[in-house]
Amino acid sequence: MRASQVKFGDRLMSEEGGSGQLVVQVSTLGDEIRMSHPGGQTRLEGDPLVRVLRRKPRVVVEDDMPATIWRPLGPRRTQPWEGSDT
Repeated sequence: MRASQVKFGDRLMSEEGGSGQLVVQVSTLGDEIRMSHPGGQTRLEGDPLVRVLRRKPRVVVEDDMPATIWRPLGPRRTQPWEGSDT
């Protein structure tokens, strides 16, 4: 992907193909892109191609979720500013 598409949480890949540093901040200054990570900072000129690992967002199906422990204890009370039906 292009360096301008790298975002927080991506992991830069090393030249050997192993996972490298976790990107914690991406900023641009003119034609330079800076990627901060625990090992320091990577500066790139222009918008070169870079190799990153990106986690895919996990989709949670409602059926997979545990039953909630919160449940209404009775009928909903009408608040004073809502008026009353009686």
